[in-house]
Amino acid sequence: MDDRPTLPARLFHRWLLRYVPVAALILIVSGLLGYGLGSQVPAEWLQNPGTTGENPFMPAELTTVSLTVNNLGALLVMALGAISLGSMTVLSLVLNGLLIGVVVGIALKQVSPVVVAALIVPHGLIEIPALLIVAAVGLRFGWRTIQYIRGRTDELVTGQDLREAGWLLATAAVLIVIAAYIEANLTIEIASRFTDADLSGITPA
Repeated sequence: MDDRPTLPARLFHRWLLRYVPVAALILIVSGLLGYGLGSQVPAEWLQNPGTTGENPFMPAELTTVSLTVNNLGALLVMALGAISLGSMTVLSLVLNGLLIGVVVGIALKQVSPVVVAALIVPHGLIEIPALLIVAAVGLRFGWRTIQYIRGRTDELVTGQDLREAGWLLATAAVLIVIAAYIEANLTIEIASRFTDADLSGITPA
């Protein structure tokens, strides 16, 4: 009988159990700071719901493909923590958290909390776990590099590490595609059920 842990068990205990909570904490704290900033934006600076404005962080046209490319690019930057002692992962988490918080803070000045939730939650429930999975990969490799430099471990990276990281990154990529489809095709329709305002120009977070 094979007593070795299954792949899901190894992924959970070696990668997710320790590093996802750290990543989530960084994201939450950054999000709260971003919300504080966004909520201070004067109302007269804001466009009315339904007017079109440019968002430098999002593609001009929200399609499944454009959102997938945009979000995979963001996750690639986050994964670079693997070769930067985790610093790129932390920086990316902070920037993403700030952006989400600012968007929520500003959106709450335009539409109700229910509408804001409808604009974020459907795809966010899938996109944020993908972000945290990739962050866990970047943080774990970053931490292992630090341990290797300090002489605490004999191997910088093993074949098992690479295989397991590959599974995690592939899973995150699939989640990103699913989230992009929901955001591009379903989010506005869902949010429109909770308001009479024209949301055609609203960009989901």
